[in-house]
Amino acid sequence: SIALFVYIGNLVFISYLVDDGVGAFGIACYYTPFIFMVGNSIVQSAQPIISFNHGTGNSQRIKDTRRLVMLTATGFGIITTAIFTLMPELLVALFIDTSTRAAQIAIDGLPYFASGFIFFILNICLSGYYQSIERMKPATIIMLMRGLLFLIPSFHLLPMLIGTEGIWLATPLAEAITLAIAVAGIRIKKGH
Repeated sequence: SIALFVYIGNLVFISYLVDDGVGAFGIACYYTPFIFMVGNSIVQSAQPIISFNHGTGNSQRIKDTRRLVMLTATGFGIITTAIFTLMPELLVALFIDTSTRAAQIAIDGLPYFASGFIFFILNICLSGYYQSIERMKPATIIMLMRGLLFLIPSFHLLPMLIGTEGIWLATPLAEAITLAIAVAGIRIKKGH
């Protein structure tokens, strides 16, 4: 999904903001794997615990571990969103001179982009959780929704509706919709 995000994002950024837009988006692309890696490490550290207890039938330990994973993911999402919202100049300055047009586009856009970090991390953790309990179908559906089904329409529709801010908000929207559907699916499943 990261490769598709980069490919589609580059196409949309170049069509709206030309080369400077692609440069600005490149900065977001450099940070995205770091956010992914931390989210992935959160869930991967819990996967052996969840898998083992799934095998032994200890559902309380699974619930406790899942809760801890989701709280940790939420906390990390809030912290990274705050950093990217409050200090975009510093984050952009690590890559390019902040007096350039590309830097200004990135400085203006990173707070919008960061608004989706919490959803991004929670989706990764939720998918990893499902893998741990041998439920590949929901894990795969979550990844397809966030990386394909909602991402491409978001990248194409949001800029047309709200302008260049929509390009930055495409990924957060795709992640938020995916998480909302996943949580709704969990609640429906629990209701049966």
